[in-house]
Amino acid sequence: MAPIIRTCSVAALALALSPAPAAARPNTASALADYVTARMLDGQESGQAAAQAYSLALSGAPDNDRIATRAYREAIESGDKALALRAAHALDAQSKLPQDARLLLFGESLSKGDWRAARLMLDRLEEAGGFDFLAPALRAWTDVAAREAPPLASAERQPKDGLGAVYLREQQPLLLLARKQVNDGLTAAKALTRPDGRGLILRLAVAARLVALKERDKALELLAGDNRTIRAARALVEAGKPLPGVIDGPTTGTAFLLARIASDLLRDNGSAASLTFARIASFTAPENDAIRMTLAQALANNGRTDEALSVLDGIAPLYEGLVRDIRIGSLGRANRSEQALSLAQAAAKRPDADLYDHARLGGVLSGLQKHGDAAEAYREAIRLAGGNAPWNLMLLFGGALDQAGNWDEAKPVLERAVAAAPEEPEALNHLGYAMLEHGDNLTEATRLIAKASALRPDSAAITDSLGWAFYLRGQPNESIPLLERAVAADPTEAAVGEHLGDAYWAAGRRVDARYAWRAALIQSDGPDDRKRIEDKIANGPPARAK
Repeated sequence: MAPIIRTCSVAALALALSPAPAAARPNTASALADYVTARMLDGQESGQAAAQAYSLALSGAPDNDRIATRAYREAIESGDKALALRAAHALDAQSKLPQDARLLLFGESLSKGDWRAARLMLDRLEEAGGFDFLAPALRAWTDVAAREAPPLASAERQPKDGLGAVYLREQQPLLLLARKQVNDGLTAAKALTRPDGRGLILRLAVAARLVALKERDKALELLAGDNRTIRAARALVEAGKPLPGVIDGPTTGTAFLLARIASDLLRDNGSAASLTFARIASFTAPENDAIRMTLAQALANNGRTDEALSVLDGIAPLYEGLVRDIRIGSLGRANRSEQALSLAQAAAKRPDADLYDHARLGGVLSGLQKHGDAAEAYREAIRLAGGNAPWNLMLLFGGALDQAGNWDEAKPVLERAVAAAPEEPEALNHLGYAMLEHGDNLTEATRLIAKASALRPDSAAITDSLGWAFYLRGQPNESIPLLERAVAADPTEAAVGEHLGDAYWAAGRRVDARYAWRAALIQSDGPDDRKRIEDKIANGPPARAK
């Protein structure tokens, strides 16, 4: 059975809209023709042409909410800010404004300095629900715009937990620095920044604002570490130069907030919501490089690869490494793997190549099923890390060695990853599942996976691993409830369904087994997997070696 691989950043800038030339009477027939043309162009590579057709249709029938809705959605997808605003205002006049369009109009009000209109739009956002979790942070930025309340005053009236509180806490350093409360802003930033990509972007944004406030020493306090981007930012500050990406007011602050939400939504591939949030953020702050990078990722996730690559052009050299990551990821997602490999190889061959360049190359090679070459790339990354190789890099290295057929070397590497991160469910589960696949100390493998499951009980992959461990130990009745739970949590994973079928068969439930295998067959990829599952449906699983 093919193994399951367990391894591993709103507003609108105010522009006066030029109204369409007035006509004595709307030409409904012409508007309908334009609408039909626009619908035909939807989803094609001619997004601008579709937007133009919708714009014409909206001009001819401004009271048609169906046309306005489609025009708004096409404007968001294609990046036509003027059309998005026109359509949103048309829908608002008909009391049919979508929730995300309220964010667009909220940003437009802020950018015009009309904080009263912004607050009214927030009231409506909260009344309608759905996006009300954004209200605390947006109200705090509106307070900054109004200059009539202390920072976070309205936010303090909000609940202290929940999703809204999470985003509000992340905005606190930027809100405080917008009020020029430097020490408080720095303290809040230090309490939040994390050693990952999300934390990096926030650190850079806060440091950029500190530099703009002529607080270079305080900016340098945030720019500690050996990450290439951090080193480049530190060099700019030490040379007396500005940092890009300053968040200095309500419009850029709300844009940054919506870009952060878009970034979180990127985990859901193909999420239209991620593109909507990223696009509205970019309408407000089109020159902000952090927002542009998030927009590029959202475009790539939604199949707009060429546009994503174009958005990355011209981003400041400070973000070179991050841009390269996004380019390579976008190309790989679009099955342009050779282009992705070429970029990754070129980066790894540079004289100043670091561990991230080699780790990136390893990821591309793994995606191409070149596991031996991937292992060597990860090996070099670990060498460059010296004694500070992170546990997840060791996990990738061990996984590549295992996939390349070198279990004897892979196992101690995976054990080092677990030793470095004994409370990380991913590391525990990866080692335990690999041991199951190799029939290596099933008791210890089960212990590792059980610990991972206790740490992350809602993980379908880990629940499947634990169920499979009981199955391999000859305990199908103990495995079935776990495997059923894993299938319910992730019915699209063929290997999990296949595991459940095997357990049913071992428990004598032949009809249930074939039902589970047929469901797994629908989700399976590749001829080998399909052939194996078809054989099980016909004849049952082959006898396991004793």
